Amino acid sequence: MFHTLFKLVEMGVHNGHVMFTTNQMAKSAGTSQQTASRRLIELEKLGLITRLRTPDGESIRLTEEGKRELKTAYMTLKRAVEPPPKELVLEGELFSGLGEGAYYIHQPGYREQFKKKLGYDPFPGTLNVRLGKRFFPERTLLEAMPFTSIDGFRDGKRSYGPVRCYRVLINGKARANVVTALRSHYGEEILEIIAPVNLREKLGLKDGDRVFVRVSPSSQ
Repeated sequence: MFHTLFKLVEMGVHNGHVMFTTNQMAKSAGTSQQTASRRLIELEKLGLITRLRTPDGESIRLTEEGKRELKTAYMTLKRAVEPPPKELVLEGELFSGLGEGAYYIHQPGYREQFKKKLGYDPFPGTLNVRLGKRFFPERTLLEAMPFTSIDGFRDGKRSYGPVRCYRVLINGKARANVVTALRSHYGEEILEIIAPVNLREKLGLKDGDRVFVRVSPSSQ
């Protein structure tokens, strides 16, 4: 799958839509036209690309999910070949969430893993921090830092995806974990943070307060 996505990037799909035939795709990927067509169908079914057939060939565009898949692959390779940053400090503004974080972190399939892998039972809720724009570039570096992996699972009704937990220090006082890939409506400018205690009460925080989040490999 990634090999085909990589070939599409080589052809410029990350810059917008690209036009080509399956025969051109096959030559680029070093495979048969039938195989190239099958792989594109698979990517479309996975929601990673959209395809529009025209008399001249196909117009293909990466979806947001496709971009996230590429970014994940990039950060995985980056961790493998480059040392992580010595320290990462992010700053943002505290705000009240929609309660989604509490719902997800207290699903038994997640909660038991948090207790086993992080060593604590999370307070029922997340601390939500909206990063300032100047910290957006640093936010992407978070994914290059060491993390604890929480496996996805099914509960008989629906599936829950894997979660990454990055150990952090909040305002230089409270240890916690930034959690990513919880199914929320938030974008990447939002940090969702869990801890064994109510961080708002422990640190005397209220909506609108500035929050500093520090993470370093040595703290993992």
